[in-house]
Amino acid sequence: MEEKTGRPSPDYGNWVPKRLLGLCAAVFFISAALLAASFLPCVRTSAALRAALWALRAVLAALCCLAAISFKILYRAHRDFSYSGGRLSDKILDYVVENLRWDGRGKILDIGCGGGALAVKIAKRFPEAEVTGLDYWGLKWDYCKEQCEKNAAIEGVGERIKFIRGDAAELPFKDGEFDAAVSNFVFHEVGSQPDKKLLVKEALRVVKPGGGFVFHDLFYRAGTYGSTSALEEYLRELGAADIRMKKTAGEIDMPEYLRGKIFLATGGMIYGTK
Repeated sequence: MEEKTGRPSPDYGNWVPKRLLGLCAAVFFISAALLAASFLPCVRTSAALRAALWALRAVLAALCCLAAISFKILYRAHRDFSYSGGRLSDKILDYVVENLRWDGRGKILDIGCGGGALAVKIAKRFPEAEVTGLDYWGLKWDYCKEQCEKNAAIEGVGERIKFIRGDAAELPFKDGEFDAAVSNFVFHEVGSQPDKKLLVKEALRVVKPGGGFVFHDLFYRAGTYGSTSALEEYLRELGAADIRMKKTAGEIDMPEYLRGKIFLATGGMIYGTK
């Protein structure tokens, strides 16, 4: 993608990957084709086979409807999250940075940096910062290390950001190595650690005493993190101080449907100092 000036523009991807839209479209067309084929003339069959055929048609019709509805919702979300559309992703990253209690001097870690959008935003906001972005960059998402490096170079901060491959469950850094750490909707996606609270613990491990942190995830999903009061107490036991928690949907202007359970209803931020 290029701007009207001819200068390349960064590609930060989208929280609703195009491949997911493609999957919904594929399910719709395949189901529709099979449903249509089921009505083609055929040899006479028994009553039992005819009943089974009608049952199959019902399943295919349901799949068509489900795929069509899913595509419509996800396409709208893709547009609303897009950095060139509704820009909700960018608003959420601003929300993360605004709550970071840090003077911008020293080293900061972005855990699960994706396409590098948050790391770049931090580098631009804090010109004295040394930023490290870490991600596993699995096939599930439309992100890669080369994409991050290209985006940082386009934004003019490539010399102050380094991107490395790593696992959020076992960060390749020593205790207290960073002056601050951030993470944006990453922990619930980390498959290598089923206990998501341990991911928060690991993230705090690499922050030095007095350092700031902002972690954004599905912290209000009780099945993942338990009660918010228990989670806050757990963080205090880890040494975090002056902890704050707040729900994402109540803090950021967004379309009403994105406040629902499918998207950001259980999203929340934990921030403070260690």
